[in-house]
Amino acid sequence: MTGSGVSGLGDRMADIQDGQEDRGIALDRVGVTRLTHPVSVRDRDGRVRETVATVSLFVGLRPSARAAHMSRFLGVLGRHPEPLDAEALRSILEDLRTEHSAPTASIELAFTIFVSKRAPRTGSESLMACEARLEASLAEAFDLVTSVRVPVMTLCPCSVSVAGTPGLGQRGYVTLSVRSGGRVGIEDLVDVVEACASSPVFPLLKAEDEHSLLASALARPMFVEDLVRNAAQALDADERISWYRIEAENLESIHDHSAFASRERGR
Repeated sequence: MTGSGVSGLGDRMADIQDGQEDRGIALDRVGVTRLTHPVSVRDRDGRVRETVATVSLFVGLRPSARAAHMSRFLGVLGRHPEPLDAEALRSILEDLRTEHSAPTASIELAFTIFVSKRAPRTGSESLMACEARLEASLAEAFDLVTSVRVPVMTLCPCSVSVAGTPGLGQRGYVTLSVRSGGRVGIEDLVDVVEACASSPVFPLLKAEDEHSLLASALARPMFVEDLVRNAAQALDADERISWYRIEAENLESIHDHSAFASRERGR
């Protein structure tokens, strides 16, 4: 087929997305979601850890713009292989706004981070998986919310009060989200959560570690409400944190339900 053919196959295709939009309606977020992409994060010791993230990228679409160029989102992400931190995320968002001539840009990343753990007695080392999430946006100002879901152990105060029982231990999960301008790391948040529970959770424990852990938990029984209040006290005292949300869920071991408590505050 020669000549113009089907829209001129030998010619550059027109960017239909750049066509004029006459309805005058701006869109808050346009972009790509559920993208699986390799990323890296730097731990508190400065080591770079590789992981895989589920990524969503968005820009605000002006009233006169018909559509966004979806390929540009992936192009921007590919140009930023540096470890994720506040500066790297801001750079990605600035690049997105420039590429799309957009008023706003945002990115969401969900990934697994592995935290190094050392058993309390034997010192056995292992890696504990925590689910992390970064949500950054850039409009007039840059905003970053850092979240992590941490497994913990709580010991039920009611069970401890029953004579002759060792106390009822249950695993729970605390999801902690903060705004801190990027000055608080994911591992810092894990430390906050673990310090507020009856006991941390360890992937690898020997018998003597387990005995030590249970003894410590028995000395610190708490409800899920206590867990959230303990975390709130710690965050309220940290001047780096301007906003937080705490959600705690205990997976009840003798009930067919979970216990839940939460608190959200800003300053």
